[in-house]
Amino acid sequence: MNESRATPPDGLGAQLIKLGLGETAARVYGRMLESAPVTVRELAAGHGDAETVRQALEELANAGLAVSSGVDGTEFLPANPGEALAALTTRRQAELHDARLAVQTAYRAFKRAHSGMPHVQDLLEVVTGDAIVPRLQHLATMVRHQVRRLDSPPYFTGGHRNLLEEEQLRRGISYRCVYSGASLGDPGYLAENILPCLRAGEQARLLPELPVKLTLFDDRAATIALTIREADRNQSIVIVRPCSLFSALEGLFETSWAAALPLDQRGQAAEQPIRPIERELLLLLAAGRKDDEIAAELGVSRRTLFRYLETLMDRAGVSSRFQLGVFAAHNGWL
Repeated sequence: MNESRATPPDGLGAQLIKLGLGETAARVYGRMLESAPVTVRELAAGHGDAETVRQALEELANAGLAVSSGVDGTEFLPANPGEALAALTTRRQAELHDARLAVQTAYRAFKRAHSGMPHVQDLLEVVTGDAIVPRLQHLATMVRHQVRRLDSPPYFTGGHRNLLEEEQLRRGISYRCVYSGASLGDPGYLAENILPCLRAGEQARLLPELPVKLTLFDDRAATIALTIREADRNQSIVIVRPCSLFSALEGLFETSWAAALPLDQRGQAAEQPIRPIERELLLLLAAGRKDDEIAAELGVSRRTLFRYLETLMDRAGVSSRFQLGVFAAHNGWL
């Protein structure tokens, strides 16, 4: 065994391991701080075989702690750790919170098994004050597939840059957000939060007003503030687990999404010019006319009619004729 690999991590390495980095990645980062830029071969001389070092560098790059340099990209440098360490710290705190929550969940499962039915407190939970931000971070960290959000001020997190969302977008997690006019009206929030997320791949739309502040985390939890005004006054949220209310909240989001106007990467409502024949098609659809009747009225074939419909639905970002009709009515296409 390589002697250096058996050496216990130094003080810095031990601290990085506490934040969730692997032992080899922690050692490699320390080595880069001492003698960067370095190559894989140079690192492998003291930290194991080349493949192990490449995996460690990939881990550091994914964590935002290392970047490649040189003409051919074969040398590596340590990156500024500020934002990366903040994200690692948040993730570690979420893991510790998850461990505590697992014990509580196990006990609740025991209670359900002995009562024969779920308790209301297992489906709805009110969170207040300083406990809100850690719970929101924990729920976001546990997401595996998608986040859906109705976004409006005030913001429990202060409206700062959402590094966790940007990281999850890079990992392929889907984010669909409907913003209120007030969200885009805050220059600081637009520049620091919304635009970086849009550039990272967030799908976003705009409505002038939203009835609630809502976030759906996969299909397992939702957070709501009953009214935006209450969120500012009471500093509280309700966590909803899968139940009939959760299904209703999903419906509220999808309806809002269908009615909202798409945003481009500048955070501006995308222009949607409508040709006269497309507007006539939409009016005939709204009147309940059948496909053959619409095609005859427009003087086109059924295939051309379907192509028009497909184009309109793509531009509106919807998947059904009903959603297209709602979108058209709310965005001046009729």
